[in-house]
Amino acid sequence: MTELRVVVPDEIAERLASEAAERGTSAEDVAAEVLTLHVPGTPVPRRRPRFVGKGHSGRHDLSERVEEILSADLGS
Repeated sequence: MTELRVVVPDEIAERLASEAAERGTSAEDVAAEVLTLHVPGTPVPRRRPRFVGKGHSGRHDLSERVEEILSADLGS
């Protein structure tokens, strides 16, 4: 476990102390709980919606060859 020193405004320290007194624990324990609840853990990989890629043409040069490809596909 790592010890971390955090400087907070007096108002926050008082609120932590008040909450700790109500719970019968220390302000440090309350602060540790708050950090645990509000600091993200291991990022969860975001899944792409299933429709992403449905219209994939298989061509990787569309933006470079758009006129040529349209002419060939449309027979112009």
